[in-house]
Amino acid sequence: MAKMKPSTLLPSLRIAAALSAVFLTLTGFVQTAKAEIPHVDRSFIEKAAKSGMEEVDASRVAADRTSNPDVRSLASTMITDHESANATLASLAASKGISIPASDNDTTKKWAKKDSKDFDHDYLAKMVSDHEDAVKLFQNEAKDGKDEETVAFARKVLPKLEHHLQMANDLKKALK
Repeated sequence: MAKMKPSTLLPSLRIAAALSAVFLTLTGFVQTAKAEIPHVDRSFIEKAAKSGMEEVDASRVAADRTSNPDVRSLASTMITDHESANATLASLAASKGISIPASDNDTTKKWAKKDSKDFDHDYLAKMVSDHEDAVKLFQNEAKDGKDEETVAFARKVLPKLEHHLQMANDLKKALK
């Protein structure tokens, strides 16, 4: 290796030190930015993502298995609306440094094993129950969330979830 003269070595060391300082500062900034999302918002994103994926998985099975056109229509609506919301939520989560696990297909397997004669009733009961929980989750985030983008997402999706709950309740009552 060639030896550098002390007069040229010092500026090179200063540049290297400055670049290291910039790198460490940027790394710290990125880590701080990701860590700054409040727990309430992080928890909301994780729960909403899990719930949304489960509803899509169950609805896919319902759309294939049911013979009732109204249940099939509800399932199709759930798939379309929740896939859209899930994609938006995944993008939001990524921007906040939050990893959302992919669907593990446990829900799909569970619903595929359901007894045919009770399938529609069980599916509608699940959609009502899940949407009651989702509406509460989104209402709480809309009211108590700290992160502006996460709160805006909750407020945007909440009316659709309330509509889903109403649709599932109406169909459940009609099939009794």
